[in-house]
Amino acid sequence: MKTEGQQLEMFLTVEQEQAIQEYLNNHDFHFRTQKGSVEKKSRVLIENGFIEDVHFKNTFTFEENVTETVSLGGRWYNIEEFETEVTITKYEGDIFLLHDTVGGEGGEREIVKKGVSFYLTSEGKIECHSIIGSYRSVKPATLLRKIVELNGAAKDQLVLANRKDNHFDHAIEKLEFEFPNATSVTKGNEWVRTYNWKNSYNIDLITVAFEDGSYIQYDVNSFSGNISIRKVYDKVVESLTSQDKVNNLKDRLAKV
Repeated sequence: MKTEGQQLEMFLTVEQEQAIQEYLNNHDFHFRTQKGSVEKKSRVLIENGFIEDVHFKNTFTFEENVTETVSLGGRWYNIEEFETEVTITKYEGDIFLLHDTVGGEGGEREIVKKGVSFYLTSEGKIECHSIIGSYRSVKPATLLRKIVELNGAAKDQLVLANRKDNHFDHAIEKLEFEFPNATSVTKGNEWVRTYNWKNSYNIDLITVAFEDGSYIQYDVNSFSGNISIRKVYDKVVESLTSQDKVNNLKDRLAKV
């Protein structure tokens, strides 16, 4: 046992012993709860046709009799903070459902397994917003069918993603040729906010940037590859005052 700045061995007060015991009790309770939850989830999935490492992944592991130093006390225990060594069962991980999705970026697209959390209900159903799309609980068989559907859809999404990447690559090449003096021609994304937050969305676009801070943004049609101007920012024009604009208008009209 030790307190920071003091010798390793010392006598513990009654309050410190109580804090240590409370920590050990809490840790053991959470370990047993997590272990029991993982075992129950795994059993339900396997009994309903789910295959480990195909439809779900179990990452839960634990190691008994691990000694580590913890800091206890403070405002949680109403005693002065102190450090002590405790021997516990160290654990980590959980059990996750798996479904196929498209991962990687341009040129490196591939179908990967994505792990998502889920919950068992007292009726033996499963709640998984990431797969079902709502917080409605469903039967395990329904969820398994949905995973199979998502895996099939991922193949189509991979084709679309690769086609979109190709369109953006070609668009970048074209714009680099059109603007040889640009400092950069890059693909990025932008959050488009609408009057209704739920209808706001992210878009991919290409930005052609220039040394003076000016830039042009382009949309690229994911299906046809057509390029269209989304926004033009001319730093010189934007810095004009209202009087500058009036003078420019006068000069232009005087030449007519």
